[in-house]
Amino acid sequence: MEIQTHIKTRDEILKEFSDAYDARFFKTLGEPVRIQILSYLMKNGRSDIASITENMPQDRSVVSRHLNQMQEVGMLCCEKETRHMYYSINAQAFIDKLEKFLTQIKKSISVCCPPDCCSK
Repeated sequence: MEIQTHIKTRDEILKEFSDAYDARFFKTLGEPVRIQILSYLMKNGRSDIASITENMPQDRSVVSRHLNQMQEVGMLCCEKETRHMYYSINAQAFIDKLEKFLTQIKKSISVCCPPDCCSK
């Protein structure tokens, strides 16, 4: 019995690379205020909007808009307790998204950019 293995073409690998890229996720990371919010949550853990806003120069409405966008792309989890919304980093989803993209970068580079391509 013959076992056939499929060797991926350069186009297939580049398609996987494109599929792994989540433009909304990375665009969300590109905003300095959102990086400040992530830093705050990393340092302080689960927090409500009042606590987060207290440590930001932006108005509550601006911080709220950023938190909502971060939640929409899967960076944050949000839980409601009584009248308060608490935000925390969705750590596993965040890590999975970055690792998937990094894996695809490594695959693409190994096929498309040989190690000695820049030394010539």
